[in-house]
Amino acid sequence: MGRYVQQACDVYNHLANGVDEYCGGFDGKVVLDLGVGFQLIHGGLTLPLAIRAGASRCFGIDIASPGMHSSEPNKVEFWKAAKEMLSVDVQGLDEGRVYFASTDILHFDDFFSRIELLQMSASNMWFRDDMFDLVISNAVFEHVQNPHAVLKEMYRILKPGGTAYIHWNPFTGFRMGGHDIGMPFHYPWAHLRLKEKEHVKKLGEIFRNPDLFSTAFPPEHSPTAERAAIYAEDPGLFYKQIGYDLNRMRISEFLAYATSCGFEIAHSGFHCDESEKKYLTDDIRRELAGYSDEELLTIFHSAALRKPMQGRVNVNSVDGMKSAEPAKTPPGQVPSLARRLVNRGRAIFQRGRRIASDLGSRARPTNRSATERP
Repeated sequence: MGRYVQQACDVYNHLANGVDEYCGGFDGKVVLDLGVGFQLIHGGLTLPLAIRAGASRCFGIDIASPGMHSSEPNKVEFWKAAKEMLSVDVQGLDEGRVYFASTDILHFDDFFSRIELLQMSASNMWFRDDMFDLVISNAVFEHVQNPHAVLKEMYRILKPGGTAYIHWNPFTGFRMGGHDIGMPFHYPWAHLRLKEKEHVKKLGEIFRNPDLFSTAFPPEHSPTAERAAIYAEDPGLFYKQIGYDLNRMRISEFLAYATSCGFEIAHSGFHCDESEKKYLTDDIRRELAGYSDEELLTIFHSAALRKPMQGRVNVNSVDGMKSAEPAKTPPGQVPSLARRLVNRGRAIFQRGRRIASDLGSRARPTNRSATERP
């Protein structure tokens, strides 16, 4: 478990280095981790580490519930090790669960947790406009169904001048693109080169051979022998599980979506392993001629997106062209929060009128004519 803690910490440190270089660090910032991964045993580790790095407050959202997996034994053991190794502030371990709530909130009115975990869709967030200084996200954007909508929401909730720093695994990549256990080293770029029937057949070969499925990357993807036996019997089940939520977005599309939402691209980087170039043979290059070497060899792509201090673009366009017009509310519209309040007020008013009318009709004497005033 200690090795697992170190691996998760290494992932955070790589993310934090990018935040320091392109986003001005964590110090004093209100931070959102988009897709924090509550279902993973290390999900949420970024939040206390960001607090330790100087963040004033941190929020973590995920499509999964933060409490659903908090009592799993492996998760509790991970956080016990993380607390000992990293001195992170996490509660509930003695009770057999993991949470970040305050320790004595009943006796200290001004004592509250600086970490908030919420179940929420990234494409329809509940946060107010211009709320966050920094948004971070790791290994999420390849899974969201509508990445353009998520980027629009990120732009909305970031303060002017705020930044988003993102790591994600493009579908075109060798090692993580198709999320195939062991497949990259057995049949390179199977997710791009094979049709479903052939792909499922190859997956069956993987799960019948421990030497192959043990090459999973990252290591936490490695299945147990029992799980591998299930997939060996029905490799099509695994094919459906790994493929149903991968959006197949390419890096050029991601960047076009970001610029169309109004972001300035402060950084765009391909992260490759030079030792894996040997898998990209001339025959495979010809077979996948529509992709660049960088696209095919990247393990993950990093991007720093900055919301300008002034100026806004047409977020419905995806052609990457920006306008220089100042940020303003379109004619006939009001800001989203105000619009919601106005609509809510109208609904309450209309309901009040209906109730008043109903009460009036019930109180009206039955022998009074329709034209007689009360």
